[in-house]
Amino acid sequence: MKLLLKFHLLLVSLLIALTASMAQKVNIEFKINGLENEELIIAHHYGENTLVDDTLQLNINGVATLKADTLFPRGLYLCIFPDRSYFEFIMPEDQVFAIETDNGANAREYIQNMKIKGSDINKQFVDYQIFMIDRNQESNDLRQAMKDDPGSQVIKEKLNDLNKQVKSEWERIQNKYPDSFLDKMLSALSEVQVPEAPQNENGQPKDSLFQYNYYKNHFFDHIDFSDNQLLYSPVYHRKLKYYFDRVVIRRPDSAIAAADRLLKKLEDKPEYFQYTLAYVFNKYAQTKYMGFDQVMVHLAENYYLNGRAHWVSDEYLDKLRERVQKLKPNLIGNKAPKLDKAQSIEGYFYPLHDVEAKYTIVAFWEPNCGHCKKVIPRLHETVFSEMHNIGVQVYAFYTQVDKKEWSNFLEEKGLTDWINVWDPNNFTDFRNKYDVYSTPSLFLLNQDKEIIAKRVDVETIKSIILEKEK
Repeated sequence: MKLLLKFHLLLVSLLIALTASMAQKVNIEFKINGLENEELIIAHHYGENTLVDDTLQLNINGVATLKADTLFPRGLYLCIFPDRSYFEFIMPEDQVFAIETDNGANAREYIQNMKIKGSDINKQFVDYQIFMIDRNQESNDLRQAMKDDPGSQVIKEKLNDLNKQVKSEWERIQNKYPDSFLDKMLSALSEVQVPEAPQNENGQPKDSLFQYNYYKNHFFDHIDFSDNQLLYSPVYHRKLKYYFDRVVIRRPDSAIAAADRLLKKLEDKPEYFQYTLAYVFNKYAQTKYMGFDQVMVHLAENYYLNGRAHWVSDEYLDKLRERVQKLKPNLIGNKAPKLDKAQSIEGYFYPLHDVEAKYTIVAFWEPNCGHCKKVIPRLHETVFSEMHNIGVQVYAFYTQVDKKEWSNFLEEKGLTDWINVWDPNNFTDFRNKYDVYSTPSLFLLNQDKEIIAKRVDVETIKSIILEKEK
């Protein structure tokens, strides 16, 4: 009986120990020498954002422990100090380890004084950071010396040697820690090796754009999209930003084609697909470059509004649908929406599409708008008066309903010799058709009444017309 009882007690003890070990999946100890009774913030990267995971209270020995029953996503995390300085560490698959360092003035001091227990990959990450800090300092010193002696072959050889050292160290780390965050990060940071362009029988490249297209088409080859670790770091975001800022030609059709190609590649990688779509959509929804609202409309119609962006709310989709409906009619390249019920100051209808001109400037404005008071007279003086003889006409659309205010301003500023219209009864629905949310708002149309520029200033309109007249 006693033997059986002892066996049961032993079994219960083992079960309790096993349950405790299973529950405590995350146990990361932070010891900050010289920083007692203060708070640490533990956060993680998600693209360009930093998201807080927990706040830890250091005890009198400068020790605090991050505990959790559920594993954190693997990636690059931050330990943030009260003064907002921080160091980074890797969240690996095994999330039981310890980090010790001294309270310092900056991340460099934290790293140089850091000790890791129980995590080989974080030990290697510390060594890697120290190695790169030293190499970057050497590189900066050599590049500074190069400014004083641009032709120095010795300095060039030293820079080449540094690059070889870095490449060799990266290869060593990747071979030692395959499939780790460091492996994925270093692969992503590796440059595309572009081959020489194929040549014809005369030794000339068959395609002058071969190397550019190769670089563009292989830009993401070193990203392992089957692993989400790089999303939990700034690495993928920075690569994505560089691609659309520096690699893709700055034209709406090029941006659309590049976005579609990349999103197709990510169709079965849901987290990368969601992040990439949101990034590209927001980039072109907020851009100041003319005509790129076409990219936003394309992404909205082909990804958000057709159900492929399942993570967004119905409320957001309703607002987006309304925004697209306002933008779509006045995209560059489209025929300008008709304004058939716009009236002249004498009360006659004067449809926009009845204007006979090589170039028509549609100007939505109002006299009480401070910016309009400067822009509209300047439009008359520097564009209409100077270029009317080459076929430029202005269709000036007064957006308010005070006829006296309107006519007084026209007379005062001498603006009666171009086409002045208004719509006091809103028959034209001009605000929605032309997305007029502020004034002045200027559109440039060609002879066929197609939009060739929108929401641009007077000087830009003038330069566009002059360029087309060359």
